[in-house]
Amino acid sequence: MLALNSQIKDLTADILAGIVDGVVVADAEGRTLIWNRAVEEMTGITAADAVGRKIQEVFSENPAVAGQIEKTLSTGRSYSDYEAELTLKHRPPLPAGLVTSVLTDKDGASVGVILTIRDQAGVRDLKERMRRSDRLAAIGMIAAGIAHEIKNPLVGIRGAAQLMKSDLQAQSAPCPDGRGLIEYLDVILKEADRLNRVLEGILDFTRIKPREVKRHNIHSIIDRALVLNEESAKQNGVVLSRQYDPSLPDIAGNHDQLVQVFLNLIKNAIEAMPSGGKLTVVTRMSDLFTSVQADGKKHRLMVVKVGDTGPGIKQEHLNDIFAPFFTTKDRGVGLGLALSYQIVQEHLGTIRVESQESEGTTFSVYLPLAG
Repeated sequence: MLALNSQIKDLTADILAGIVDGVVVADAEGRTLIWNRAVEEMTGITAADAVGRKIQEVFSENPAVAGQIEKTLSTGRSYSDYEAELTLKHRPPLPAGLVTSVLTDKDGASVGVILTIRDQAGVRDLKERMRRSDRLAAIGMIAAGIAHEIKNPLVGIRGAAQLMKSDLQAQSAPCPDGRGLIEYLDVILKEADRLNRVLEGILDFTRIKPREVKRHNIHSIIDRALVLNEESAKQNGVVLSRQYDPSLPDIAGNHDQLVQVFLNLIKNAIEAMPSGGKLTVVTRMSDLFTSVQADGKKHRLMVVKVGDTGPGIKQEHLNDIFAPFFTTKDRGVGLGLALSYQIVQEHLGTIRVESQESEGTTFSVYLPLAG
């Protein structure tokens, strides 16, 4: 019997260690009895520092968590579907789902509480992506319709202006008024071309393109984007810094679309530093390591970080920068980041941004490795 109890105890320890959700068990006095490996990874607090201490002490920076455990202990009831943000040391807050259950003895008497903590960062990210995707789809349908309606008469206007310009230039002795008309027609043609570029951008954003997926080295894609922006970087006095991890495996994707993503990010970074600065591109394996994507499979992730030392993005703008037509540039269209986000999402990845005013901005592009 003792041997069987020892086996069961060892098996229970192995199960708790292997569970991806955090499991905390406290006795009736609120003292920690069990602190599994998942909780250690989530909170950064080791089992050695947690077991034997009061829950209020262990979760001193997370009173909501300690409060739910105390509530369960005092009422003898279980609680579920409670969401909280865990405050962590040296890490951003972690969105978590909490479930507390009453721990009873063989007679049904309450002897403690079991707390289960589920990391909700992936779920929240997926919900945000779905919300953004729905919004982009709706805007895209409207934009595509408007673009097509404008593009046809625009072609007619430009064609008529070209014919008028040709007729005026064909005159043997154009009068001063004729030269003035030609100047006006030049303005019409230039503005028509600019409007056409805007419409092409809208159509690029809304058009579903079949993409040829192959294996690619991420560094060759980034280098291509950097070369295309090299001249503008020199003109702005921007220093380029590459910090690549040469051991990264290939990614699966469409070469041209991924180049477009990094062209947009690098171009924006350079334009954010008109008086000079430093543009840093870092590649490495992602700290997230795996991510469950829309296809239901787990993918190992790598990350490309594009950072600048520009003025940063205002905090009130951070939630809008990937929205179509949102721009802070005088002559911007506001489709570059929206298109980049859409491309990365189609590649089962995601983009995140961190920015502090006067300290610069870093865009992180997460992409799954080739299977």
